[in-house]
Amino acid sequence: MDKRQTTPWAWIPTLYMAEGAPYFAVNTLAMLFLSEMGLSNTDVALYTSWMYLPWVIKPFWSPILDLFGSKKMWVVVMQFIVAIALGGVAFTAPCDFWLNASLAFFWLCAFASATHDIAADGLYILALDTNQQSFFVGIRNTFYRISTVLCQWGCLVLAGQLFEQNTVDGMDVIPAHASAWSTVFYIMAIAFLFLSVYHFAFLPNDKKRLEIGRTSDDEMLSVETYGRTSQNGTDAQNTLGLDGIVASLKNNFKSFFAKFTGRELILALLFIFTYRLGEAQLGKIAQLFLKDTYENGGLGLSLTDVGNIYGLVGVIALMTGGVLGGIAVSRYGLKKMMFPMLLFMNIPNVVYIFLSSTQTAFLPTIYTMVAIEQFGYGFGFTAFTLYLVYISQGKYSTTHYAICTGLMALGMMIPGMIAGYMQETLGYTNFFVWVCICTIPPFFIAPLLKIDKEFGVK
Repeated sequence: MDKRQTTPWAWIPTLYMAEGAPYFAVNTLAMLFLSEMGLSNTDVALYTSWMYLPWVIKPFWSPILDLFGSKKMWVVVMQFIVAIALGGVAFTAPCDFWLNASLAFFWLCAFASATHDIAADGLYILALDTNQQSFFVGIRNTFYRISTVLCQWGCLVLAGQLFEQNTVDGMDVIPAHASAWSTVFYIMAIAFLFLSVYHFAFLPNDKKRLEIGRTSDDEMLSVETYGRTSQNGTDAQNTLGLDGIVASLKNNFKSFFAKFTGRELILALLFIFTYRLGEAQLGKIAQLFLKDTYENGGLGLSLTDVGNIYGLVGVIALMTGGVLGGIAVSRYGLKKMMFPMLLFMNIPNVVYIFLSSTQTAFLPTIYTMVAIEQFGYGFGFTAFTLYLVYISQGKYSTTHYAICTGLMALGMMIPGMIAGYMQETLGYTNFFVWVCICTIPPFFIAPLLKIDKEFGVK
């Protein structure tokens, strides 16, 4: 690495803002954009759930990045591709072929975002020593959350304000939405173009490669190196290529599943797929419900209101719940806190039954209800994250955790795909009842999990 590298303060905040923004653009802004452009909830949920796929399969292609170029190169190139993708959505939004074009560009943005995650996190590990990594972990998380606020609050409020101005100027509804969202995505595209140039200049250089060696018992071993000699004594710049990567992937998956007995594996997979079964569906519909018309069973809120409720108050509640959840686990341990966190995660979903059955227009009530649900989600999600960390412990912990997050994304993608259909079939109130029913399975699975009672205690 270049010893004259700039201070981490010059690139860590911007790097992790750039990591968060495209994820929320694809998973939140795309959902509301498609809805405002006239798509049904069924189509919106289906199309945007498919966009989870890059995060599902991320563990399969992450080692391949090491075959071609550096982490810095991947970060810069992916940010440039995100700029192109968002610019493409902005350019085609007012066109007749906007749907096919925007879906293609959102898909491109999703794959670039997932690839950027791999490269950015890898660069963070490679460019910093362990003390620096510990110091900056809070900084990176803070700026990731700032990107959440900017996307889910700033962009939504801006889109809402622009739409209202367009309608005042006499534009029809759909063209007014297209113009408003086009402006928002152009701004994001320009920001990412700037970030790609900035990070080209200020990110530290790296020369990481992936190497495959053999242990004494002839097992395949993945060796991550950074400008040094690997465990088997060969130079870190030598690689075995794609065949070695495939062998490494097989070994990583084999070693992960070998951790469990048959019963333990089934329970672990069931828990991963059901812990967020209700939330995966709620997340696809909740914001659509807030802005849907009163006649359709929604609350009839504006995009500006949705941005303020979900993107500002909701995010603050989510972060607060996450912090308090971490404190609770550090005091009592994951095993003891698992059931209470399941309750916090799922019981607050009933607020949507209240909101949909009353269709209240009183904003303080709506703010309060959403804040309660998001706080519970943040508090309860801590247990799920730590369980993934727990089952990833061992020799290949980083790779195994990546496998777990891929399974987690799959558990979000599949239920989300049917959420819109379920809502339009059942109506909003009955759909939210269905969501609450879907939260029941993990309560029966959690007590059967094998968890060290001291895990998480500090």
